[in-house]
Amino acid sequence: MEGACGILGFVIAEVIATYGRHLLLQDDAGLRHRARPLGRKLEIVCGDQVECAFQGAELLVSRVLPRKSFLRRTNLRGRSEPLVANLTQLAIVLAPVPAPDLFVLDRYLCTAASAGLAALIVLNKHDLAGAAALREALAAHMALGYPLLEVAAVDEHGIAPLRAALQDHTTILAGQSGVGKSSLTKLLTSEAVDIDVGTLVRDEEGRHTTTASRLYECQGGGRIIDSPGVRDFAPAIDDLEPATLGFHEVAQLAPRCRFLDCQHMHEPGCAVRTAVEDGSMDARRYESYRRMRRLFAQLWDQRTERERAARPR
Repeated sequence: MEGACGILGFVIAEVIATYGRHLLLQDDAGLRHRARPLGRKLEIVCGDQVECAFQGAELLVSRVLPRKSFLRRTNLRGRSEPLVANLTQLAIVLAPVPAPDLFVLDRYLCTAASAGLAALIVLNKHDLAGAAALREALAAHMALGYPLLEVAAVDEHGIAPLRAALQDHTTILAGQSGVGKSSLTKLLTSEAVDIDVGTLVRDEEGRHTTTASRLYECQGGGRIIDSPGVRDFAPAIDDLEPATLGFHEVAQLAPRCRFLDCQHMHEPGCAVRTAVEDGSMDARRYESYRRMRRLFAQLWDQRTERERAARPR
């Protein structure tokens, strides 16, 4: 698997999968290589462009090139960590089963807005009972301009709308466990979906990684990243726009508030709260904003005084 890297020395390759500190790269010639980072300070994710070279028989990554975009989340320590890099679109997959969590959906949409990514909502298993109720629950999102695609990961005809939306994009499929992301991936790409993890991952300092994001080329154009399912998702507060947290309707209403620094929680003369009261803003979306605002404040308070001074909220 050495391919061009062994001949040309330092070359640029793309990370198409990560398994702990074990990487799968693809170079410009289409050759794939197993690799690992040089040192422990490099933070490498799927989609990164990296500089690498062979050191003996081992391929080492020495540098991550600047990212054009990235998707980040807040980890258990309250810090921001990248999930994937250099994508252009975020597709959040929902299904009638398992029961959808629209608050998680909102967090993904806010993250997409903060990262400058296109966003779309994918209703998979739309032929199941409960799809009509879920479609109705998503009416507020469609009114805000978020595209809703209804698909069924059963055959080529069932995924035609999604295939068209993926062209000319590098898209991550995100969402709860069990909604059918991997089933969609199997239909969208001719590549083998189940990579031989055992050839890339070995026990390293007592830890064993079993899930990872993986980049695939789509038939018909575009590329997708299939990501592990989640039960919850917290956006990186470093990326969120502090005043609106990525909620489109809050951004539209905020200029009408009495106070420029209104956080739309308890302040008098708040146009956002007025819109909720008169029904022009969806009440569940507003509750989602309130939850995000409380989370933002909680995570912000965990930061050091120097960090808070460097980025006033």
